[in-house]
Amino acid sequence: MRPENPSFHAHHSPMGALASFTCGAHGAKCGMGLELSGPYPGALSVGYHDASGTLHLLPLFEGSDSSEAERYVEAGEGAGGKQRILKDVSREYLWATDRISAPGVTFEIVTPFFAIPDPKYASPTELAFSSCPVVQVSVTFKNDGDAPIRGLFALGIDHRWSSLSEATNGALIGASSRDQIGFATQNEEASCWMDFDPISAMNRKHNTPEFLLGPTAGLEIFVPAGEERTLEITLGFFKAGVATYNRAMSYYYTQHFTSLSQVLEYGIAAREEYIELSKERDEELANSKLNDEQKFLIAHATRSYYGSSQWLWDGSQSVWVVNEGEYLMMNTFDLTVDMLFFEMRFNPWTVRNELEQFASRYSFYDEVFDPADPDTLYPGGISFTHDMGVMNHWSPAGRSSYEVGGLDRACFSHMTCEQLTNWVLCAGVYLSKTHDEDFLRRYRQTLVECFTSLQNRDHPDPAQRDGIMSFESSRTQGGGEITTYDSLDHSLGQSRRNIYLGGKMWASYIVLEKLFELSELDSLSQEASAAAALAAKTLTAGYDPKLGYIPAVLEPGNTSAIIPAIEALVYPYVMGLTEVTSEDGPYGDYIKVLKKHLRHVIDSGICLYEDGGWKLSSSADNSWMSKINLCQYVAREVLGFDFGAAQFKADQAHARWEREGSKLSACSDQFHSGVAQGSLYYPRIVTNILWLTES
Repeated sequence: MRPENPSFHAHHSPMGALASFTCGAHGAKCGMGLELSGPYPGALSVGYHDASGTLHLLPLFEGSDSSEAERYVEAGEGAGGKQRILKDVSREYLWATDRISAPGVTFEIVTPFFAIPDPKYASPTELAFSSCPVVQVSVTFKNDGDAPIRGLFALGIDHRWSSLSEATNGALIGASSRDQIGFATQNEEASCWMDFDPISAMNRKHNTPEFLLGPTAGLEIFVPAGEERTLEITLGFFKAGVATYNRAMSYYYTQHFTSLSQVLEYGIAAREEYIELSKERDEELANSKLNDEQKFLIAHATRSYYGSSQWLWDGSQSVWVVNEGEYLMMNTFDLTVDMLFFEMRFNPWTVRNELEQFASRYSFYDEVFDPADPDTLYPGGISFTHDMGVMNHWSPAGRSSYEVGGLDRACFSHMTCEQLTNWVLCAGVYLSKTHDEDFLRRYRQTLVECFTSLQNRDHPDPAQRDGIMSFESSRTQGGGEITTYDSLDHSLGQSRRNIYLGGKMWASYIVLEKLFELSELDSLSQEASAAAALAAKTLTAGYDPKLGYIPAVLEPGNTSAIIPAIEALVYPYVMGLTEVTSEDGPYGDYIKVLKKHLRHVIDSGICLYEDGGWKLSSSADNSWMSKINLCQYVAREVLGFDFGAAQFKADQAHARWEREGSKLSACSDQFHSGVAQGSLYYPRIVTNILWLTES
């Protein structure tokens, strides 16, 4: 898995620490940071200093992609030094290992991830190992010359460093800043330095290696002529005390570690075990039957997910949060439902945790209205907020940070109906995989209320229902609801009569039918089945033979074509309810129409870009990688499409969007013609974990 262009940023993050060592793009700022909305604006220096006084560095810092990077530099004390940028850089990008190489230097970053045991049942030993906020790094220097060299690793920051050797009585060699970020080794051949920059450090005239005025700290190791040395380094993150506001919580790792130095000591001691687990992940993805571009997209998305993850402790129990990339909104529900498949594969307890949080604190009851008569309100029912807060500030109960009233189908309007379907769909997939009888028993009444609420958003009068949303939430205060596609036009942005959301309502009724059956609520199970049939009938009847597809919104005059009409098939399918997604099943007519719909919008090219990438809407130049990944899975696995050579062309386009269109923002979600325009530094793209399950 060697990307054609090795120059792009990637997250390298511990699980649940909301921390990232972001680096990889040539000529760009990078570094270690906590709770950031983008790459840390620092500097990374990796390379070696030769006997002539020349510093040879990988091009991983700002300005290193410029011809000016190869120049004589005046060191901090007037000592001249020459700096050269290493050429012929290659990159091997595996699921847990990122290896950047040039002649004489191999820089390897290992980001371990694995199943986090359920905190309710796991031992303290297991939980300490899972929560320790470290990333493992190694730099191998191969000296083919006839004179010794000094290999180095260094980070430049916008504040200052402290010596770990002094703080740990020599147990660790390295540096820390504000007891929040740091790096360390126990290699006795290594030494730590601090200075203005690497040139100053390598050519210093004074006798104090740790010059505390300098914003750059590093490790160096002596490499004799004709020999090789590896510098093993552990990077650590730590934030003590209260981490969130309005509801005071701390990071979970503080239950096991009391300082950054303790984190680093543990990380060094457990280094080999972390690396072995990472090798297992690397081999798992490498041995899959996916092409290299698909493998790249999975590896890139996984790193970004963990870069946004936050494992907290509220004083009595664990609280799992995934932040919304650059926006840092907490547990955005329309992301949760997409990241569901990744979390179910590795950490099912996090899905339960998120559902419980939404049910206990971020649910509410509203009323609904007909847009033609906004002053007349009817019973609505239970639903859930868009998110739980932003930037470590928990929102008040029953409110999100995002949603406001008075807007008509525009950004920041309410997503009430979609979030309602999201709770049902997440619960269905969770229960189908875990068979958690206690959860089903505790939330049986919530599911009943969800069913009533869904039907009321169709129409308060049962005789006038057709299975999809027509009534708006009173929370919009006379406005209109939107979907997760908040920055798109009506084709996907509008909730009312939208076939994307209509599909999710159909899937929700399918889920409720099954869960009511398991709960021995037979009459409700039959009602849910009838509601699903009604929704499928309406969506099927929406097919326009003149257009060759179902218009995105079932309202007069709408002619937009969308790919996500097929998206909701994923939920019953992964629950094992494959009969409902079969052409020979009870919804066969609906499935056949969806296949005709998709075949036309792809084959005609109206939902494709020139590079072969998928265009989610024919009427909007805004395609979301997470949804493309999800719909590709549905198309291939559920509907049985074989795109042939066009599949690799699309995969290559999508990978290039990430590597080039989002080069400086790690993994991003929203792209306009292949260039990231929003949803940067984003976790949601892990929908592509489903590709590993394709038959």
